[in-house]
Amino acid sequence: MKFARTTHMILGLFMTFSFIACASSNKRHVRTRSSAGPVAGGPTATRVPVATSSTTNTSKSGSLTLTTSLSNSHVLMPGKGTLHVAIDLRAQKATGNKRLPMNLALVIDRSGSMRGDKIQDARAAARHLMKQLSAKDRIAIISYADDVRVDLPSSLATADLKKKAMEVIGKIQPGGSTNLSGGLFRGQDEVERHLAAGQVNRVILMSDGLANRGLTDTKAISQHVQKASQRGVTSTTMGVGTDYNEDLMTAVADRAGGNYYFIQESKQIVHVFTEELRRMFSTVAQNTVMEIAIEDGVDLKQVFGYTFTRQNDKVTIPLAEIFGGQKRSILLEVVVPLAKEGKVTVGQVTLNYDDVSAGLKPKTAQLALGVTVTKNAKLVENNRNRTVEERLGEVQVAQAIEQAADHLKNGRFGEAKRVLRAQQAMTASQRDNLGGSARLDEQVQALKVLVSDFEAAEAAPAAAPSRATIKRAKAGAYKLKR
Repeated sequence: MKFARTTHMILGLFMTFSFIACASSNKRHVRTRSSAGPVAGGPTATRVPVATSSTTNTSKSGSLTLTTSLSNSHVLMPGKGTLHVAIDLRAQKATGNKRLPMNLALVIDRSGSMRGDKIQDARAAARHLMKQLSAKDRIAIISYADDVRVDLPSSLATADLKKKAMEVIGKIQPGGSTNLSGGLFRGQDEVERHLAAGQVNRVILMSDGLANRGLTDTKAISQHVQKASQRGVTSTTMGVGTDYNEDLMTAVADRAGGNYYFIQESKQIVHVFTEELRRMFSTVAQNTVMEIAIEDGVDLKQVFGYTFTRQNDKVTIPLAEIFGGQKRSILLEVVVPLAKEGKVTVGQVTLNYDDVSAGLKPKTAQLALGVTVTKNAKLVENNRNRTVEERLGEVQVAQAIEQAADHLKNGRFGEAKRVLRAQQAMTASQRDNLGGSARLDEQVQALKVLVSDFEAAEAAPAAAPSRATIKRAKAGAYKLKR
């Protein structure tokens, strides 16, 4: 079958699993910290380095390492002044057996579409989750259909409570419509009742269908969960099968600082729960926030792949919790003023977080960004940063895939394939301009395979394989941007 062949190839771009996890993190408290220096009681004060024309700089602070890279150390005058900035965050691996306590709410879809294997596999995954918790953890179980039911109010996961939870899980029966927002909001309420510092405060939402009861607007739901996230409650979403709204589920995970999983087959739910627990158990940083102060005269054009807020010239990107070994990548596009030759300060990047391994001690890392404006075209050509150019190429591929998947979802098959082929040609050109690039060649080959997938979807537009192609493509693109 064409789908079996192409799916195997394209997972080289996205993941080696049949589900795709879009990682983010968890929890933050309201806390004011100056981007100009460390917090009182935090790390030892260090002077922020003066902006230089180096393309890459690194600062390690506790469990996290911050790296900034510029697409070029020089900008050509005259010209457009465009510069791309890659901000990379790398966490050290979690060590030891100590972990933060969990404060969780498991929200299970029990609408009629969950009948059969789905509800059985969901119950099995819920039981598996319960077995992993200890008496220091809290768990609530909420289920939803037309109505919303708190099957188990938030309680410590003692041996007696676990026994009761197993009975409660076994009684969850499917039937009715899908009040997704009601279940999600109630789960957030249960977590918030026992909100505290130094623990993972998270809702895990599972659904296999379209939200058709309660609040159904994606923007309104995501705004609600973002406010809860700002109070410290984050949410992970798990889409089961091929009939749910992936745009809603990714928006919730993005705005709520959690993870998003596409689970094509319900038998994979238990594996996804295992992955989510592994992430939460290996948390090394909490309340993680990236701040980018843009210098006067520098124009910020884009922040790729992340929810952010902007106040005057300061951009804030909440990253919440970071787990051991995790890597995050933020790409910016800015335009530098070209009034005269010489060094130009672009801005300053500040990372703030609480270090779990240091007893939640606040940590800060800062790096300055600067370039040199020059009329020497050869100097510009010789100082290109291929790693940043490759990263830009990947992000552009992700954007094209999302656009093409939306066209496919709306039945515009020709337009979907046109977008993919145009991006394939552009990425191949970028690869060749770099004198060859394994990273970009991987994207070229993946786009070629995805065109074949889209052609197969066109032959059966209403079939589950077609819907799975859309969800797999969009989930992979979401991950690639981050």
